[in-house]
Amino acid sequence: MQHTTTLRPTGLPRRALLWHAFAALALGGLGWSMGSTAHAAASATVVEAVQLPAWVERNGQRRPAEPGTQLRANDKAITANGARMLLRMDDRSTIKLGEDTQFQIQSLDTKRDSAAGPAEQKSSLKLITGVFRYATDYTSKALGNTRELNLEVATATVGIRGTDFWAMSDAAHDAVCVFEGKVEVMRQAKDGILLDKPGAFWVVFTGEPEKPAGQATPDQLAKFIGQAEMQPGSGVLLQGGRWRAVAASLTSVADAAALRTRLQTAGYPAEMLAKEGRHEVRINNLATRSDAEAVVKQLQANKALGVTEARATLAAK
Repeated sequence: MQHTTTLRPTGLPRRALLWHAFAALALGGLGWSMGSTAHAAASATVVEAVQLPAWVERNGQRRPAEPGTQLRANDKAITANGARMLLRMDDRSTIKLGEDTQFQIQSLDTKRDSAAGPAEQKSSLKLITGVFRYATDYTSKALGNTRELNLEVATATVGIRGTDFWAMSDAAHDAVCVFEGKVEVMRQAKDGILLDKPGAFWVVFTGEPEKPAGQATPDQLAKFIGQAEMQPGSGVLLQGGRWRAVAASLTSVADAAALRTRLQTAGYPAEMLAKEGRHEVRINNLATRSDAEAVVKQLQANKALGVTEARATLAAK
């Protein structure tokens, strides 16, 4: 089945979202980096929050996702079962990814006449599989930012011009639901479909004739929204989070390094620190004690990691 679908939304005011300041940190020879100021580097999208485990992939190399990581053209953001990710684009719009999602930034192009001037963003995105939600916020509109983005899914291309909508793609179907704004669905060799009411819903099933757009039920809307929202107490990382999960404290530096590598491969941004003659392997920046305890349970449940005595602890000031 071949469709070309373009959605042309019109944005409405947004509620203010999370902060946008990140600490500078080099993440290795592949050029991984974290934003150092409130204005991220031009043409970058920044990981703002993560519900573990999750990864960012560049040039075929995966690293665990963590707040502050910058995504560039051709990078992928990947979430595991039960995970989530929140991304902030250069124009302050946000992307929320649900569990079992693979999302790719195909191109990023942000232009400003001056450092403090409004942004003009032209980008191409791809939802390989999973759940995606995009939203502008009121500050972006107030600053005069403009955007021309395209989101590719398996059977469609979604043209983003400023709105709040949800999309998903899997082997069975592609779907789009508008929460605010107006969206026109354009498919190859077919008339456009205008979705101009909150909850307007379009879906196409693989191998089945396309049906007219309809209206999502309240239960469906709640389900769509929940699929991309962070779940507090389930392993959420935030920049400056004061809790950590200590996976182990080992006497052997080689054993500690091996554990750190296993955790990182599994999507946990572990670090190793020499402490009181031992080597502590830990995951920092967890938002709350419940989030740290949730990660402890995840580590212990994954027998392949070899974590048996993990604990949640408040980070020292």
